[in-house]
Amino acid sequence: MKKFTVLLGALLIILVAIVLVKTWTNAPGAHQKSNILEPLTKEAIAHMSQAIQIKTETPNDAYEFDTATFFAYRKFLEKSYPLVHKNLPRTVIDSFNYVYEWKGNDTSILPMVLMAHYDVVPVEASAVKLWHAVPYGGEIKDGYIWGRGALDDKSSMISILEAAELQLAKGFQPKQTILLCFGADEESSGNGATAVVKYFKSKNKRFDIVVDEGGEISTEEMKDVKRPIASIGVGEKGYVTLILTAQKAGGHSSIPAQSTAIDILSKGLYKLRKKQMPAKLTPPISAYLDRVSGYTENFIKKVELSNMWLFEKQVLNNLSEAPTSNALVRTTIVPTIVNSGVRDNVIPTFATAYVNSRILPGETQKDVYNFVEKAVKDTNIKITYYHNYSTLPSPTTDIHSKAFKRVEKAIYSVVEDVIVAPMLMVGASDSRNYREVSDGVINFTPITNAKGYHGIDERLLMTDYQKCINFYTLLIQGSK
Repeated sequence: MKKFTVLLGALLIILVAIVLVKTWTNAPGAHQKSNILEPLTKEAIAHMSQAIQIKTETPNDAYEFDTATFFAYRKFLEKSYPLVHKNLPRTVIDSFNYVYEWKGNDTSILPMVLMAHYDVVPVEASAVKLWHAVPYGGEIKDGYIWGRGALDDKSSMISILEAAELQLAKGFQPKQTILLCFGADEESSGNGATAVVKYFKSKNKRFDIVVDEGGEISTEEMKDVKRPIASIGVGEKGYVTLILTAQKAGGHSSIPAQSTAIDILSKGLYKLRKKQMPAKLTPPISAYLDRVSGYTENFIKKVELSNMWLFEKQVLNNLSEAPTSNALVRTTIVPTIVNSGVRDNVIPTFATAYVNSRILPGETQKDVYNFVEKAVKDTNIKITYYHNYSTLPSPTTDIHSKAFKRVEKAIYSVVEDVIVAPMLMVGASDSRNYREVSDGVINFTPITNAKGYHGIDERLLMTDYQKCINFYTLLIQGSK
C-alpha cells in the first residue's frame, strides 16, 4: 500500500510538472509593429456618408423591393468611382448584383474575389427616437460615421471601391485577376449571391481566395488578453428552423379548460430551453484557443488553455457561460416567433412557435429535430421543418492555406500587436455560396468592437474605415 501511495504521489508530481512546464513555455509572441496607414481622404469620407444616405433596405417581401433606390445607388457608384467603371467591365446579375473584373497579367493564376453587400436591414420605426443620429443621415461626429449600413456592410463595399479607385489612379496592374462582387439582398433572401455563383459555375470559374465580411477585431471579448484579437472566419454554422404546433379545442375565454394549446406549447418551450445540445470543440475554435492561450494574464485560464488534453471539459464549461462563447461550442436552439389567438375573449385552437437553430460542424438538421423532439417529449406538440431556408454547416478553410495566410499578413500590417486567430462564424453570409467555387473563403473586416449591427446607433469608427481601405489595398497589391 505504501509503494502504491509513493507511486501515486510520483505520478501526481510528474503530472503537475508537465502542466506547469507547458504553461510557462506557452509565452506570448513578440510585440509587432504595423505599417503606417495611408490617411483617409475627404472624398472617401464623403462617399461613405453618401452611401449611407441611400436607403437600400431589403424587405422580406420581394414585391416591396424599392427598385428606384437601388438604381439611385448604382448611379452613386458610377459617379463616385469613375476609374472603376471605366476600366473594370461590370456584369449585372439579377438587376442589382454586380461583378467587376480587373484583369490580371497572368491568367494561369486563379482569381481573387473581394466581396460585400450593400443592402441593409430596416430601422425599427419605434426605435428611431433612441438613435443619437439620423439613421440614414450619414452624419460625421465624435470620430464616427453614423447610420444604417455603416458597419453592415457598406463599410466593406465602399472600402473595396476606394482601394480599387486609388490603385487604378496610380496605374496599378494586378498579376492575378481580381473580381469585385457586390450583393443586393444578403439581409433578406441571399438569392443574389446564389445567382452570382451560378453564373461563375456556368463559366467554370474557381477562385484562389474569397474575402467577405464576418470576423472582426476585439479588445473586449477576453478581458484578460491585453492585445487585440483579429478573428478570421473560416467556416459557418448550419441553419434550420423548426415549427412547433400545439392543438387543442378552444372556445369561450369565460370557461377555460385546465390546459389550452398555449399552455401545452409554453410547457414544451420551457422544457426545450432548459436543455442544450452537447458542447464540442471544433477545429477552428481549438485553433483559436491555442493561438490566444499564451497571451492571457489569468494564470488559471492559461493553465487550462495550455493543457487542453487535461482541461478540455472545464474549458467547455467556461465557454458555455456567456452567450457569445456558448454559440461557438454548441448547436444553439431558440424560439424566435410565437403565434396564437385571434381575439382576447377566444381561447385559440392552435399555438405555434418557430424555433431557430444554428448548427455546429459535425451535426445536421436531423440531429436538431431529434434533440427538440426528445426535449419537448409531448405527443400533443407536432414538430415540422420550416422549409424557407435550411443548410448544413459549411466546410472550413484550412488555416495553413494561402488564403488564410494572405489575410493574416494584411491584418498584421494594419493592426499593431494583434493576435490573429481562426473563428467559426455563428451567422450566415453571402460567401457561404462561394465555397462551391473556392477552397479559400475567408470572413474578415478590420473593424474593432463593432457597435450597432442591426440595432440602434450603427456607426463606423473613422480609424476603422482607414484600416479597411488600407487592408483591401494590401490584398489588391498582394495580387501582383
